[in-house]
Amino acid sequence: MVNMSRVSLFTRLYISIAMAVVISATVTFIVIDDYFIQSDIEEFVKHTDSVYQDLLSAFEAAPNKENQSLSNYQYNSQEIEVHWLPLSEDFACTTCEYLGSVDSVLIYTSDMYEFIAVYTLEEYKLIIKFIDNENDADHQPKIIANYDLDDLAPFILLFTVLTSIGFTIYWPVRSMQKQINQLIQTQKDFGDGNMKVRSNHKLTKPLNKLADSFNTMADSITDTVNENQIFAQAVPHEVRTPLSRIQLATGLLRQNSANYFQHDLLHNIDTYIDDIDELISQMVEFSKLNNVTRDEDYDYYQTINFVAFIHSRVKVLKPNKKLDFSLNVDDNLEITTNPVYLRLLIDNLVKNAMAYAKYEIIISLKLNNNGSTIFSVEDDGPGIPNQDYKTIFIPFSRLDKSRSRKTGGLGLGLAISKAACKKMNGDISVINNHIGGAKFTCILTKKVT
Repeated sequence: MVNMSRVSLFTRLYISIAMAVVISATVTFIVIDDYFIQSDIEEFVKHTDSVYQDLLSAFEAAPNKENQSLSNYQYNSQEIEVHWLPLSEDFACTTCEYLGSVDSVLIYTSDMYEFIAVYTLEEYKLIIKFIDNENDADHQPKIIANYDLDDLAPFILLFTVLTSIGFTIYWPVRSMQKQINQLIQTQKDFGDGNMKVRSNHKLTKPLNKLADSFNTMADSITDTVNENQIFAQAVPHEVRTPLSRIQLATGLLRQNSANYFQHDLLHNIDTYIDDIDELISQMVEFSKLNNVTRDEDYDYYQTINFVAFIHSRVKVLKPNKKLDFSLNVDDNLEITTNPVYLRLLIDNLVKNAMAYAKYEIIISLKLNNNGSTIFSVEDDGPGIPNQDYKTIFIPFSRLDKSRSRKTGGLGLGLAISKAACKKMNGDISVINNHIGGAKFTCILTKKVT
């Protein structure tokens, strides 16, 4: 059975409109059909009454009616047949269907005849049976309510009216559906990073108010994002200037001092400066990844041999020689993307794995049946608590236990990985693998060749 909650609002609305039109048409046809049948019965009884009165009048006017029987009087017509039965004989018709009575006249119908009227004459001990024989001289079976063109005219009119009503309801609903779909697409484009997209404010009321509300919200978000981007790019530049001066000062002090304690202290200062410089670099990278997606980004897309790219990045990262890297990738597998995004994704996931792996890191890339690409990096480290699966992708988030500042990192690596994966039209997630370590998986919708 179909779950209507999963059916769209407009689909349900169209179904309701169609059902309403069909039910209305069906009920109307039934009512009209009953009306025509009743009208035909009344017309038939009116005709039989006229014949009945003519027969009685002719009998009453006869000079020697005492010596005659009413049953001797016949009515010759191609429209109506007259049959006389003694009152002692009940009118019986096994193939007849009783339709009702009009002024004590019983009305029947059958497969052979449309209408049969039965009159009871107590005074003359007779029953008169009138049979509607119009258009049935050969006693062919008739169909109830066999209308001619004039009879069908109301049905044609009804069909036309119902069709007009259906289209009159359908087109406004269809127009509203298109406008709502436009709003949905606009919001989707805005959510995908197109900060310039806006809704058409000339929509039908009250959708125009929804569009104006969205546009106001979009303008506010765009201004905030632009301010944050300018701030995120300006702060690192302003911080690097005094850092350079501090490095210059520590260099001069080291040259003019022979004190080993001071040398160690200066070395620690240099380490802090390097950490701050790396943090600034990561902040700049993270800020750029969160910039609005532009069409010109696709100009930098390249077709990259994945195995060669992985080997080059692992070589640059200089992992501990004790770690064993396993690569589960076809040697000829290529991926078309921006190499900057791919580098940031691989570098940060591999560095994260290097920080926590004990002996082994596994890098995999495979094609899914739906054409998507599944890239994963896993280690044999302590793993990640289930409740922290989403927290670790938040900038500067930290875990209290196994993964802490002691293992290295500044808290932006996984956030950069997530942003890079998103830039490549992918989605990143993490679980613990079968050996307990963390497994990061990025599913890319871009097809790999």
